[in-house]
Amino acid sequence: MNDSAHPLPLIVDNVSRAFSRGGSPVEALREVNLEVKYGEFIAIMGASGSGKSTLLHAAAGLTRVDAGRIVISGQDISELSDSRLTKFRRKHLGIVFQSFNLIPTLSAEDNVRLPSSLDEHQDDQVDALLDRLGILDRRKHMPGAMSGGEQQRVAIARALVCQPDLLLADEPTGSLDSVTGQEICKLLRQLCDEEQRTILLVTHEPNVAMWADRIVVLRDGTNLSEFKTPDRHDPLEVAHQYQSLLTVGSC
Repeated sequence: MNDSAHPLPLIVDNVSRAFSRGGSPVEALREVNLEVKYGEFIAIMGASGSGKSTLLHAAAGLTRVDAGRIVISGQDISELSDSRLTKFRRKHLGIVFQSFNLIPTLSAEDNVRLPSSLDEHQDDQVDALLDRLGILDRRKHMPGAMSGGEQQRVAIARALVCQPDLLLADEPTGSLDSVTGQEICKLLRQLCDEEQRTILLVTHEPNVAMWADRIVVLRDGTNLSEFKTPDRHDPLEVAHQYQSLLTVGSC
Protein backbone atom coordinates (compact mmCIF):
# COMPACT_ATOMS: atom_id res chain seq x y z
CA MET A 1 0.00 0.00 0.00
CA ASN A 2 0.91 3.66 -0.30
CA ASP A 3 3.14 5.41 2.25
CA SER A 4 0.84 7.85 4.07
CA ALA A 5 3.67 10.41 4.24
CA HIS A 6 3.66 10.56 0.44
CA PRO A 7 0.04 10.03 -0.61
CA LEU A 8 -0.74 9.02 -4.17
CA PRO A 9 -2.44 11.55 -6.44
CA LEU A 10 -5.40 9.19 -6.87
CA ILE A 11 -6.76 6.06 -5.23
CA VAL A 12 -10.06 4.61 -6.42
CA ASP A 13 -11.01 2.09 -3.74
CA ASN A 14 -13.83 -0.36 -4.51
CA VAL A 15 -16.02 2.36 -6.01
CA SER A 16 -19.59 1.76 -7.15
CA ARG A 17 -22.11 4.18 -8.65
CA ALA A 18 -25.62 3.54 -9.95
CA PHE A 19 -28.06 5.74 -11.82
CA SER A 20 -31.77 5.42 -12.44
CA ARG A 21 -32.84 4.85 -16.03
CA GLY A 22 -36.53 4.40 -16.81
CA GLY A 23 -37.20 3.71 -13.16
CA SER A 24 -34.61 0.93 -13.01
CA PRO A 25 -31.12 1.19 -11.45
CA VAL A 26 -28.17 0.94 -13.82
CA GLU A 27 -24.70 0.22 -12.42
CA ALA A 28 -22.34 2.70 -14.05
CA LEU A 29 -19.43 1.59 -11.84
CA ARG A 30 -19.13 -1.67 -9.93
CA GLU A 31 -16.34 -2.17 -7.39
CA VAL A 32 -13.72 -0.35 -9.47
CA ASN A 33 -10.16 -0.09 -8.15
CA LEU A 34 -7.29 2.02 -9.41
CA GLU A 35 -4.09 3.61 -8.10
CA VAL A 36 -2.25 6.36 -9.97
CA LYS A 37 1.32 7.25 -9.05
CA TYR A 38 2.99 10.65 -9.31
CA GLY A 39 4.25 11.36 -12.81
CA GLU A 40 2.20 8.55 -14.32
CA PHE A 41 0.03 8.85 -17.42
CA ILE A 42 -2.97 6.49 -17.28
CA ALA A 43 -5.58 5.98 -19.99
CA ILE A 44 -9.02 4.59 -19.16
CA MET A 45 -10.32 2.82 -22.23
CA GLY A 46 -13.77 1.44 -22.94
CA ALA A 47 -16.76 1.60 -25.22
CA SER A 48 -19.62 4.05 -24.79
CA GLY A 49 -21.48 3.14 -21.61
CA SER A 50 -18.52 1.30 -20.07
CA GLY A 51 -18.37 3.73 -17.14
CA LYS A 52 -15.13 5.47 -18.06
CA SER A 53 -16.51 9.03 -18.00
CA THR A 54 -18.41 8.29 -14.79
CA LEU A 55 -15.13 7.15 -13.25
CA LEU A 56 -13.36 10.33 -14.30
CA HIS A 57 -16.22 12.49 -13.04
CA ALA A 58 -16.11 10.62 -9.73
CA ALA A 59 -12.36 11.21 -9.51
CA ALA A 60 -13.03 14.90 -10.13
CA GLY A 61 -15.68 15.03 -7.42
CA LEU A 62 -18.29 15.98 -10.02
CA THR A 63 -20.21 12.77 -9.30
CA ARG A 64 -20.64 11.39 -5.79
CA VAL A 65 -20.13 7.63 -5.41
CA ASP A 66 -22.55 5.23 -3.72
CA ALA A 67 -19.87 3.01 -2.20
CA GLY A 68 -16.10 2.96 -1.87
CA ARG A 69 -13.65 5.84 -1.69
CA ILE A 70 -12.03 8.38 -3.99
CA VAL A 71 -8.81 9.57 -2.34
CA ILE A 72 -6.96 12.53 -3.87
CA SER A 73 -3.50 13.27 -2.42
CA GLY A 74 -4.48 11.61 0.86
CA GLN A 75 -7.94 13.23 1.14
CA ASP A 76 -11.06 11.07 0.93
CA ILE A 77 -13.22 13.49 -1.03
CA SER A 78 -16.45 11.78 0.05
CA GLU A 79 -15.83 13.31 3.48
CA LEU A 80 -15.95 16.86 2.09
CA SER A 81 -19.02 19.09 1.92
CA ASP A 82 -19.91 20.50 -1.49
CA SER A 83 -18.29 23.86 -0.70
CA ARG A 84 -15.11 22.30 0.66
CA LEU A 85 -14.98 19.91 -2.29
CA THR A 86 -15.17 22.84 -4.71
CA LYS A 87 -12.21 24.53 -3.00
CA PHE A 88 -10.29 21.26 -2.86
CA ARG A 89 -10.92 20.62 -6.56
CA ARG A 90 -9.63 24.08 -7.51
CA LYS A 91 -6.41 23.50 -5.59
CA HIS A 92 -5.63 19.88 -6.40
CA LEU A 93 -7.28 19.02 -9.73
CA GLY A 94 -7.14 20.27 -13.29
CA ILE A 95 -9.88 19.12 -15.67
CA VAL A 96 -9.96 19.15 -19.47
CA PHE A 97 -13.12 18.24 -21.36
CA GLN A 98 -13.91 17.27 -24.95
CA SER A 99 -15.74 20.57 -25.47
CA PHE A 100 -13.18 23.17 -24.56
CA ASN A 101 -15.54 25.08 -22.22
CA LEU A 102 -13.82 28.41 -22.80
CA ILE A 103 -15.70 31.62 -22.07
CA PRO A 104 -16.23 33.16 -25.53
CA THR A 105 -16.05 36.77 -24.32
CA LEU A 106 -12.65 36.34 -22.65
CA SER A 107 -9.26 36.26 -24.33
CA ALA A 108 -7.03 33.20 -24.15
CA GLU A 109 -4.98 34.63 -21.29
CA ASP A 110 -8.08 35.67 -19.35
CA ASN A 111 -9.56 32.18 -19.75
CA VAL A 112 -6.34 30.72 -18.34
CA ARG A 113 -6.28 33.27 -15.52
CA LEU A 114 -9.91 32.66 -14.54
CA PRO A 115 -9.56 29.73 -12.08
CA SER A 116 -6.50 31.32 -10.47
CA SER A 117 -7.93 34.81 -10.02
CA LEU A 118 -8.83 34.17 -6.40
CA ASP A 119 -5.31 32.88 -5.74
CA GLU A 120 -3.55 35.94 -7.19
CA HIS A 121 -1.41 34.09 -9.71
CA GLN A 122 0.93 36.44 -11.54
CA ASP A 123 0.62 37.29 -15.20
CA ASP A 124 4.09 35.92 -15.90
CA GLN A 125 2.94 32.48 -14.76
CA VAL A 126 0.03 32.61 -17.22
CA ASP A 127 2.38 33.74 -19.99
CA ALA A 128 4.83 30.97 -19.13
CA LEU A 129 2.08 28.37 -19.46
CA LEU A 130 0.86 29.76 -22.77
CA ASP A 131 4.44 29.81 -24.01
CA ARG A 132 5.01 26.22 -22.84
CA LEU A 133 1.91 25.14 -24.78
CA GLY A 134 2.94 27.03 -27.90
CA ILE A 135 0.20 29.66 -27.96
CA LEU A 136 1.76 32.72 -26.32
CA ASP A 137 1.27 34.66 -29.56
CA ARG A 138 -2.48 33.94 -29.32
CA ARG A 139 -2.90 35.19 -25.76
CA LYS A 140 -5.02 38.21 -26.76
CA HIS A 141 -7.26 36.23 -29.14
CA MET A 142 -10.85 35.32 -28.33
CA PRO A 143 -11.79 31.62 -28.56
CA GLY A 144 -13.79 32.21 -31.74
CA ALA A 145 -10.62 33.39 -33.49
CA MET A 146 -8.66 30.26 -32.57
CA SER A 147 -8.58 26.77 -34.05
CA GLY A 148 -9.86 23.77 -32.11
CA GLY A 149 -6.34 22.69 -31.25
CA GLU A 150 -5.46 26.15 -29.98
CA GLN A 151 -8.61 26.26 -27.86
CA GLN A 152 -7.78 22.88 -26.31
CA ARG A 153 -4.27 24.13 -25.51
CA VAL A 154 -5.85 27.10 -23.74
CA ALA A 155 -8.09 24.68 -21.83
CA ILE A 156 -5.04 22.63 -20.80
CA ALA A 157 -3.21 25.78 -19.66
CA ARG A 158 -6.26 26.77 -17.62
CA ALA A 159 -6.30 23.31 -16.02
CA LEU A 160 -2.61 23.61 -15.07
CA VAL A 161 -2.48 27.19 -13.80
CA CYS A 162 -3.11 26.22 -10.16
CA GLN A 163 -0.38 23.54 -10.30
CA PRO A 164 -2.76 20.62 -9.67
CA ASP A 165 -1.69 17.26 -8.27
CA LEU A 166 -3.68 15.49 -10.98
CA LEU A 167 -4.78 16.41 -14.50
CA LEU A 168 -8.03 14.74 -15.63
CA ALA A 169 -8.84 14.66 -19.34
CA ASP A 170 -12.23 13.43 -20.61
CA GLU A 171 -11.97 12.57 -24.34
CA PRO A 172 -9.72 15.62 -24.91
CA THR A 173 -9.30 14.89 -28.63
CA GLY A 174 -12.95 14.12 -29.34
CA SER A 175 -13.68 17.50 -30.97
CA LEU A 176 -10.44 17.62 -32.97
CA ASP A 177 -9.29 16.25 -36.30
CA SER A 178 -6.87 13.31 -36.17
CA VAL A 179 -3.70 15.35 -36.79
CA THR A 180 -4.54 17.98 -34.17
CA GLY A 181 -5.64 15.25 -31.77
CA GLN A 182 -2.23 13.60 -32.02
CA GLU A 183 -0.56 16.96 -31.37
CA ILE A 184 -2.55 17.29 -28.14
CA CYS A 185 -1.64 13.72 -27.14
CA LYS A 186 2.04 14.43 -27.76
CA LEU A 187 1.76 17.57 -25.65
CA LEU A 188 0.23 15.63 -22.74
CA ARG A 189 3.00 13.05 -23.04
CA GLN A 190 5.62 15.82 -22.90
CA LEU A 191 3.99 17.33 -19.81
CA CYS A 192 4.25 13.95 -18.14
CA ASP A 193 7.84 13.24 -19.22
CA GLU A 194 9.35 16.70 -18.81
CA GLU A 195 7.36 18.13 -15.88
CA GLN A 196 6.26 14.93 -14.10
CA ARG A 197 2.61 15.84 -14.50
CA THR A 198 0.20 13.13 -13.38
CA ILE A 199 -2.52 12.49 -15.95
CA LEU A 200 -5.68 10.38 -16.04
CA LEU A 201 -7.24 10.36 -19.50
CA VAL A 202 -10.47 8.78 -20.75
CA THR A 203 -10.76 7.64 -24.36
CA HIS A 204 -12.16 4.95 -26.65
CA GLU A 205 -9.47 5.49 -29.30
CA PRO A 206 -6.32 3.30 -29.42
CA ASN A 207 -4.30 6.07 -31.09
CA VAL A 208 -4.98 8.27 -28.05
CA ALA A 209 -4.54 5.61 -25.38
CA MET A 210 -1.17 4.58 -26.84
CA TRP A 211 0.46 7.72 -25.42
CA ALA A 212 -0.17 6.60 -21.83
CA ASP A 213 2.07 4.47 -19.59
CA ARG A 214 -0.74 2.10 -18.69
CA ILE A 215 -4.17 1.41 -20.14
CA VAL A 216 -7.00 0.34 -17.83
CA VAL A 217 -9.91 -1.33 -19.61
CA LEU A 218 -13.47 -0.87 -18.37
CA ARG A 219 -16.52 -2.79 -19.49
CA ASP A 220 -20.03 -2.63 -18.02
CA GLY A 221 -18.79 -0.54 -15.11
CA THR A 222 -15.99 -2.79 -13.92
CA ASN A 223 -12.28 -2.93 -14.69
CA LEU A 224 -11.46 -6.04 -16.71
CA SER A 225 -7.70 -5.65 -16.64
CA GLU A 226 -4.86 -3.35 -17.65
CA PHE A 227 -1.72 -3.44 -19.73
CA LYS A 228 1.35 -1.34 -20.40
CA THR A 229 1.53 0.44 -23.71
CA PRO A 230 4.03 -0.73 -26.36
CA ASP A 231 7.50 0.85 -26.32
CA ARG A 232 6.76 2.21 -29.76
CA HIS A 233 3.51 4.12 -30.09
CA ASP A 234 1.51 1.50 -31.96
CA PRO A 235 -2.28 1.97 -32.12
CA LEU A 236 -2.73 -1.42 -33.82
CA GLU A 237 -1.01 -3.21 -30.93
CA VAL A 238 -3.09 -1.26 -28.41
CA ALA A 239 -6.27 -2.14 -30.31
CA HIS A 240 -5.23 -5.81 -30.41
CA GLN A 241 -4.56 -6.00 -26.66
CA TYR A 242 -7.76 -4.09 -25.91
CA GLN A 243 -9.89 -6.42 -28.05
CA SER A 244 -8.17 -9.46 -26.54
CA LEU A 245 -9.11 -8.33 -23.03
CA LEU A 246 -12.71 -7.74 -24.09
CA THR A 247 -12.85 -11.21 -25.65
CA VAL A 248 -11.40 -12.91 -22.58
CA GLY A 249 -13.69 -10.91 -20.31
CA SER A 250 -16.77 -12.06 -22.20
CA CYS A 251 -15.95 -15.75 -21.76
